[in-house]
Amino acid sequence: MDAAVDKRVVWLSALWYLGISLAVVAVFLILVRWVGGYPAAAIYGGAVWSFLLSMIVTMPVVTSYVKRRARGKG
Repeated sequence: MDAAVDKRVVWLSALWYLGISLAVVAVFLILVRWVGGYPAAAIYGGAVWSFLLSMIVTMPVVTSYVKRRARGKG
């Protein structure tokens, strides 16, 4: 792959896994507010933790998927 495709893969991957991670945080916050009864520190700490874990999980999965699609094998 050339440099332009590599740069596109990096940006597209980052956009996707960042969006997925933010969606996970949004679902977490909605569920926590719905259930209720948690202190603010637990809510915000859980949101940060959810974001970090979802980034760790989705980063390699999404990047490999986007690379495969860029090569035309997807």
